[in-house]
Amino acid sequence: MNRVEIKEQAKKMIIDNKWYIWKPMLIVSLIVGLISVILSTIIAAFGMNEIATSIITIIVSLPVGIFSSAFMIGYCKYCLDFIHGKKTDWTEPVKFAKEHWVICFLVSFLYGLIIIAGSILLVIPGIIAALGLMFYYYVCAENPKLKATEILKKTWNITNGHKFELFVLILSFFGWTILAALTLGILYIWLFPYMIITFTLAYDKLKK
Repeated sequence: MNRVEIKEQAKKMIIDNKWYIWKPMLIVSLIVGLISVILSTIIAAFGMNEIATSIITIIVSLPVGIFSSAFMIGYCKYCLDFIHGKKTDWTEPVKFAKEHWVICFLVSFLYGLIIIAGSILLVIPGIIAALGLMFYYYVCAENPKLKATEILKKTWNITNGHKFELFVLILSFFGWTILAALTLGILYIWLFPYMIITFTLAYDKLKK
């Protein structure tokens, strides 16, 4: 995997497509944010106690969390379609989430358990597990009919022998994220599309 080549290709692809890449994320983030505001307003208006507040928060947050996870997997499919020259409507990640939320939830939950277990054992096993399974969103997006364990196994096989390369690829954005913070997030207008398309291209090359 040629890191420099992939990043250069990503830069070229996002030049006139930043809004296309941002659009689904912004719209869904606004909806999720609006739900949070409405929930907070309701809790404040009725002066609920801590127990009632916790129960309502869990009831609302659980489906929102499941949807958000499924949406992110659908969004990865949206990005894969983009690098293959196919532009789809911003609602496609939402449709994917509605159709495949069960497997998305299961694979995300299992991934979380593995990362937690690896981190509890030692920091390094947790990092290795995270690198080895970092593309599970993409694998699930392309193979939603597989079992959760099969998706993670396939992901691990794709990254086998490339974990250090992926670690270096992630570190190569460290300076950019600091600069983005210093610009109060303004740089993210360019940085987010650059990063997501870089990782999408990396996955697409490694799976071959």
